[in-house]
Amino acid sequence: MKQLLALLFLILSGLGSLAQNIDMGSKSDSDSIEHFKFMPLPYINYDRSLEFQIGALPMAMYTLNKKDTVSPQSVSGLIGIWTTNKSWFTIAFSKFYLKEDKWRITAAGGFVSVNFQTYVDLPIGGFINYNTAADFILLQLQRRVIGKWFVGFHYDYLKFNTRFAGLDKPKYSYLNGLGVIISRDGRDNVYYPKSGGESELDWTNYPSFINEKGGINKGELSHNHFFSLRENKDIIAVRAYAGFGLGDLAFEQQFIVGQTDIRGYTQGKYRGEQLYSIQGEYRWNFAEKFGLVGFFGLATIGGSLNDDYNGLLLPGVGGGFRYTAFEKNHFNVGLDAAVGKDDWGLYFRIGEAF
Repeated sequence: MKQLLALLFLILSGLGSLAQNIDMGSKSDSDSIEHFKFMPLPYINYDRSLEFQIGALPMAMYTLNKKDTVSPQSVSGLIGIWTTNKSWFTIAFSKFYLKEDKWRITAAGGFVSVNFQTYVDLPIGGFINYNTAADFILLQLQRRVIGKWFVGFHYDYLKFNTRFAGLDKPKYSYLNGLGVIISRDGRDNVYYPKSGGESELDWTNYPSFINEKGGINKGELSHNHFFSLRENKDIIAVRAYAGFGLGDLAFEQQFIVGQTDIRGYTQGKYRGEQLYSIQGEYRWNFAEKFGLVGFFGLATIGGSLNDDYNGLLLPGVGGGFRYTAFEKNHFNVGLDAAVGKDDWGLYFRIGEAF
């Protein structure tokens, strides 16, 4: 679920109706900017937990105001995925850049049903299967305050219904989170940076007056940095991340090693109330629309129910292929393969890993 919580909610009435409300413009000799591009992307993937996955990801990138030459293009999309282990995902998302990039609004929401597992060391010594059905709405607003610094707020609503194998009674969780974000964005491009960096602190509180159980806090601190090579064609990207909970995190709120931090883990074996990672990636653009990546990283967890996993170094190494779907912003799609400790995974990429 961690990758879903990075998005904030907007139910799209459909990309067709969205396009009708955007000044799409047209190309001419004096205006070569493409103000709207729609890309219907197929989704095919496989991992050891969800098994084969098939779906569609129609996306659009567009300019909200043609007179605004500073703001990056906005993006909206839908995600529909079904897997052979009978999981499914239906998600809508948007990110808007407004007023010469003074305002950034991110929104997402959807419905998912995930069949997954968690590892219990003793007395079972194995995986326990469970299903989580979830509805979520996430909204985020950021304002540039000075230079490259942004301050923002977000609201997260999550409703979980988790049923463990062998137990008849499901476990319900309702979470309303109020968060503050402080970030510094010094990247030269938000979609495919070749230089600069981005730092972000995200602190979320789940207060008692809008939750069944309050007093829970969750913090995430990250920094990404980018260095260009080979006459600005290739990139070295590095990332450091720390995530931690204060209070009794719900089972669904726990950090799981995998996805962005760190690839190579798809079975959910390593999870806890803290996650720390560092990784690096080389992005080799050997042709105009094609590229390859290679990456290596280390992660560790704390606050795990399995004491032997606390502080254990978890390496992940792999590589991947990239295709540039939106040329104006060098927005890539692709596929990564990675190997971790007693695990491995394939990752269909929409944009870069970080």
